Amino acid sequence: MVRVELKGIKLEWEDFQLDIPHLEAKHGEFLTLLGPSGCGKTTTLRIIAGFEKPDSGEVYFGDQLINDVPPYERNIGIVFQDYALFPHMNVFENIAFGLRMRRIPRAEVERKVKHALEIVGLEGFEKRYPEQLSGGQQQRVALARALVIEPRVLLLDEPLSNLDAKIRERLRGEIRRIQRELGITTIYVTHDQEEAMAISDRIAVMNVGTVEQVGKPLELYYKPKSEFVAKFLGLSNILELKAKNGRAEFGSMVFNVGITGSVRIFFRPESVFIEEGEEGEVLDYELLPGRIRLKIEVDGNIITAERFLSELPFDASRIPKRVGIRIVSYSLL
Repeated sequence: MVRVELKGIKLEWEDFQLDIPHLEAKHGEFLTLLGPSGCGKTTTLRIIAGFEKPDSGEVYFGDQLINDVPPYERNIGIVFQDYALFPHMNVFENIAFGLRMRRIPRAEVERKVKHALEIVGLEGFEKRYPEQLSGGQQQRVALARALVIEPRVLLLDEPLSNLDAKIRERLRGEIRRIQRELGITTIYVTHDQEEAMAISDRIAVMNVGTVEQVGKPLELYYKPKSEFVAKFLGLSNILELKAKNGRAEFGSMVFNVGITGSVRIFFRPESVFIEEGEEGEVLDYELLPGRIRLKIEVDGNIITAERFLSELPFDASRIPKRVGIRIVSYSLL
């Protein structure tokens, strides 16, 4: 368990540049690198692991500069997207591999492997081979193999992307449970916003080789600093308005923005309450499990509102042509 810190990291190849002035995973923290494909999140993870060498910048584990420390001496556990299990080894042998490379005594290897199997819930699977396991079970073996060496840092690169939705949801909860129990500093790479929101202490949102914003999940979700973060983390409403004397008007609503001039008001669909009224025209709607999503036009602007069915002031089977709206939470971009 250790603090991981990147300072002034730059790496260029072909037409892409990774540029991270500063990024830190705190001691015992679950930090997720979130972003679209090609944004540099896996490259960042590989720099931390020692598989890639930056053109400039420094990587620290605690107070130790590790730029010139080879991967096998960094004491990291890493789980890849494709599991990377040895097909000719059974579960026990796969998990024990790293320990045997360290010449750990046989009795200690057996104790540690048994404990790792208990952590990931695979007791009794020791003699099975990878081909005899489901995808979720193979990923648990890969996780056990990373944890059994008692690493200072756990790195996970899109570990659940090859699994179906239900297994992915269950396993992400297991990964979070294990991380909390062990208190190990963990850096997790994903492009899945829901996954990142569900398991992270903090999220670093990346885009085109840079870190757009770092913060706690709800902070990023409700108070994004850029349009990219606002749109990448879910459905968003962004209004371009003119403010005068610190106030911007939208229909009958007034936003207290504290400045004069052009402003961009941001709010999530669930921050829009639906009421009886004539303020907005319902252009379209989608019925979803237990809730409804409406497209509403107000003053020439189209916004998205999302409410639980039980919160509607009318019968969901009879959507009126016009409704009133109230925006209860917003921020400025």
